[in-house]
Amino acid sequence: MSRSRRLGLVVGVCIAVASSALPAGAIGKAATRVDVVATGLNNPRGLRFGSGGVLYVAESGLGAGDAQHGALAGIGLTGSVTAIYRPGTQHPIQRRIVSGLASVGVDENGIRVMGPAAVAPWGRGAKAGFDTIISAAAAAGTDLGKLVRISRDWGQKTELADPGAFDLQWTIDHMNDAFAPSNQFPDANPYDVLVSNGHTYVVDAASNTLDEVLPDGTVQILAYFPNSAVSDVVPTCVDRGPDGALYVGALDLAGFVTQGPGTAFVYRVDPAATNPNDLNTVLNVATIWATGFTTITGCSFGPQGDFYATEMFAGDVVRVPFAHPATGRTIIADQLTLPSGVAVSPNGAVYVSTFTDNPQAGTGQVVRIRTRLR
Repeated sequence: MSRSRRLGLVVGVCIAVASSALPAGAIGKAATRVDVVATGLNNPRGLRFGSGGVLYVAESGLGAGDAQHGALAGIGLTGSVTAIYRPGTQHPIQRRIVSGLASVGVDENGIRVMGPAAVAPWGRGAKAGFDTIISAAAAAGTDLGKLVRISRDWGQKTELADPGAFDLQWTIDHMNDAFAPSNQFPDANPYDVLVSNGHTYVVDAASNTLDEVLPDGTVQILAYFPNSAVSDVVPTCVDRGPDGALYVGALDLAGFVTQGPGTAFVYRVDPAATNPNDLNTVLNVATIWATGFTTITGCSFGPQGDFYATEMFAGDVVRVPFAHPATGRTIIADQLTLPSGVAVSPNGAVYVSTFTDNPQAGTGQVVRIRTRLR
């Protein structure tokens, strides 16, 4: 199975996993209240807050399907972005502000979908908008694999770059001297985007790379995350930490299937140490910051500097203290159904997309998690 399809097919692997996948003695529990703040979404994935406290949700769509038939195999224009206004109130308002984005349904062990996977808001007021990354390998004549900018009027769509095509070619060019095991390349599946400090970063879940997209649309590779004989990293999310470094969470579905819970890592990349013109730096600049995670699909830092990660097959959300990533971890919510994106509001409420890989139309949700440590 192609790695570019894996994130649209992960639910086809049905393995039960306990919520206590982190090392014994390193887990706390939190008294948690979970409220649904948005419903009727089509395979919601990445979440991020924009100006005015608006929460944006990338919906990967229904492939070639529709609301009546659900997801169908093939390429359609069913991807979208939803905005949730006043998500912290008792009566949030949701509105699908962009539709008609590329989405692909893959008929392999049931219909699974890839499409808009992440959003990255930028600007304020009339100059505000957001970028969205369209997952899956590049396909001619579509938005698949591309980074798309949506302006404030929500109707203006501009292609910023094609990281899917670039990453695919990069793996072709280097698969003989850089990658192991080489039979998993070439491949590409851009999956998360971050706009931070004037830079635009993309994580590719199939080429195992952290990219930077320059203002002129040029793509360059900053870091590569190596596989091992028993793991397939599959980086899925990126956020900037309190120290200014970039932190990248990994799915490692292969490690989970072969070894069980706790095989996934979080990597740290110092942007100041990167050099896209030096392959040795690209291959070695990423370092492991924290271990013991299970199938990370979303990550975000909160206002106090804590790191949050969704663990798809554990069905939970983990909070990690930045200063002590190996200890003091807390499961703030469990028994969620296929959690994916995560975003933290200024007041510390945690928002998570759930039911994120389902062939039925309108089953996706966003939930709000409020915790009180025991």
